[in-house]
Amino acid sequence: MLNDGSVIAVGDNAVFILDSTGRVEREVSKDGFKCNPNSVASTSNIVCIATGDKAKIAFISESKSYKVSVPELITAVTFSRSGDLLYAGSNTGRLYVWQISTGTLIKNKQIFFNSITDIKVDFENVTILISAQNGDIALIRLVELFLSDSKGTVYVGHSATVIGIANLMQEPYTRRLSFVSISRDKNVRFWNHKERTAISSHFLEHVPLSVEQSKISQRLYIACDMGHIAIVPLDDFKKTFYLSGHVGAVTGCVEAFNLVTCALDGVRIWDVDSRLCISHYAGIGPRINKLLSGVILEPRVHFVPLKNIVSDDKRVTTCMNKSSVG
Repeated sequence: MLNDGSVIAVGDNAVFILDSTGRVEREVSKDGFKCNPNSVASTSNIVCIATGDKAKIAFISESKSYKVSVPELITAVTFSRSGDLLYAGSNTGRLYVWQISTGTLIKNKQIFFNSITDIKVDFENVTILISAQNGDIALIRLVELFLSDSKGTVYVGHSATVIGIANLMQEPYTRRLSFVSISRDKNVRFWNHKERTAISSHFLEHVPLSVEQSKISQRLYIACDMGHIAIVPLDDFKKTFYLSGHVGAVTGCVEAFNLVTCALDGVRIWDVDSRLCISHYAGIGPRINKLLSGVILEPRVHFVPLKNIVSDDKRVTTCMNKSSVG
């Protein structure tokens, strides 16, 4: 697993850091956030949280939190790979893109006409994958999003809300699997970006709540209800297995030094390959809505207010290292 032992937990009553045993090491913010797993994102040094009850986005560093008002309720957020851009999807289906260093709004575009549920940028920062409440999915090349205002390609097939997606787009784009989507009705679909319908469709045993893509292996971690975590190999769904032991819905799941999960009964740490829980800490306190890893919070971060009007300054540029997808 990863060497970075720090895990940040975003809860209803506070934001805090967990140590390698799952215990609370220290509190980062006394502000709690009612949010869904897909409305929390991080760069290497800050955490971004879109609040579920107000049209606000919070940025959290080591020393302070900063809240900004945004045009409408944000339901999903993610950063570009460099952390320069914040992509945010709204409950009316609009995609907002802010340049973090200047606060400039560089894109405000209608993608769907219902709530956006998840957003993922691929590892090479070439495409953005967006899912919707009605089950639709859009794949857009970033260069086309910014230069030609493209809405990309829409993929349909899910009959229920898509709760999570994994963007696997990677050059030379010859691999069969391009992205994965998971819907509320337990349906897992595997897609190739050149085909408008899924190349395969399978069903989980339990209702999925959130999805995390492994950073070091070809598999997905799917937090489910009734205390289960589905481990889904990307190369063969038939090899899917489940980790069990939690009480209630699994509300957080992240890959750090090991797989770390949380539910009503506290935090559990797993050795996934042996399928064993190697640590369990029950005294976690407030409900956890999201776990994050790989973040080293900076003590001094200068936050810039986010603007709500799209800039017409042509000097605003984005860093995209590719221009096409085959």
